[in-house]
Amino acid sequence: MSTQVRAGSSSSTWSNRLVFFTWWSRWQIQVEGWPRNRRLLLLVSAILLGATAHFWAQTLPPNWDFYQWDNTSTALLEGRDPYIEFGYNYTPIWLLILGSLKWVSSDQETFRLLISIVLFLVNIWIVVLLSRRGYSLAAAFFILSPIVIAINGQHQQADSIALALALAAMLYANKESAERIVPTDFVAVALLGLSLSVKQIFIVLPLWLAFRHGSIRRRMLYLLVPPMIFFGFLAAGMLAFSPRDVFENVLLHGSGANSPLVLTLVPHQLAPWVLENRLSLVLSLACLIPAGWLVRKLPPFEMTLVYTITALLFAWGVANQYLLIPVAAVGVFLNLGFLLWFAGASFYLAGAPYPDGLSLPVLNQAHPHVFLEWFWMGRDLFPYILLGWLLLMVALRKSNLRLIRNRLATPTTHGSQTTHVSPTGPIERQHT
Repeated sequence: MSTQVRAGSSSSTWSNRLVFFTWWSRWQIQVEGWPRNRRLLLLVSAILLGATAHFWAQTLPPNWDFYQWDNTSTALLEGRDPYIEFGYNYTPIWLLILGSLKWVSSDQETFRLLISIVLFLVNIWIVVLLSRRGYSLAAAFFILSPIVIAINGQHQQADSIALALALAAMLYANKESAERIVPTDFVAVALLGLSLSVKQIFIVLPLWLAFRHGSIRRRMLYLLVPPMIFFGFLAAGMLAFSPRDVFENVLLHGSGANSPLVLTLVPHQLAPWVLENRLSLVLSLACLIPAGWLVRKLPPFEMTLVYTITALLFAWGVANQYLLIPVAAVGVFLNLGFLLWFAGASFYLAGAPYPDGLSLPVLNQAHPHVFLEWFWMGRDLFPYILLGWLLLMVALRKSNLRLIRNRLATPTTHGSQTTHVSPTGPIERQHT
């Protein structure tokens, strides 16, 4: 049965075109209707252009992150404790990757180039995942994004690795019926556990997945196993290094203590007290957890994309690299609010002076007049991502939820046929 959602009268209204960007959804549908070779040409072209920009960005002056990676990997290879000496605040997975790259590097330039290569390969992986799910246009949007170029090319942060692992996990979670546990579920929870172990971006996602329809055993599998894998890697780090420093650096890390939600909505006399006492974490969880209930009928892959936006919206702290997390989702669910957020975040990173951004001509001159320092960046962009999120919730509410409800776990491929899910419902890609 065809599951194509007709644009109908809703897409003919100016409000839907200018606010909900129904034209973007139609473009995505049209691209998925292209012959396979034409879609492949789009993706390869985007990857080549993205590679050019990415490897150009890694030649710019590095920021603090790269020196942190250089110091921590050197400490690891020399048998010293990077958690004590340099405040390394992730589980050992990323540290082991950095140590391996440092071990084969002859100097800092080679080390930085190798990190860039690894992160760009991860970008390609995300492009493949999005394309397999039927979001080829969003995949091109992602890899050409100035945000991704700045964070992965110049900053060289590991957020994209956690994102790729989580999206890959959700492709496996989509494979079978939600009523029983199947082998692909174990692959899914393992990949999600690895994602949490790289960076704890998706720490609340297991709870979101437990909200979905299905057997209690399957829900418990997704709720409990990924955190167990994370705590397993945390325990390994505590055995190898100072237990107290590993525990405090990983679990008690305060991010930027600059919650956009608090800085925007809490009176400025009270906001510092809320941030200093970490009440922003309580407020963040109080908003993030119930949000999962609103999207519990979405397939896991789309739920995860919505999570990336929601996690940044209600984050208890925002640093530059967090701007990368929702870019893929913005490419899928683009609307007026998300476009304004994307333009602002791109301008911020493209115009910020070295080493915080790309410092592009003209933009670097306008940047000081538009944005404050990074601490306030999340607050500056908060209204736009909030608008985009609210519009997305309205669009999902208006969409044909019956189609999504009947297909809680969508197969990614059926022979040569692939399924695509848009904000307004599942759309079937034709045989090519």
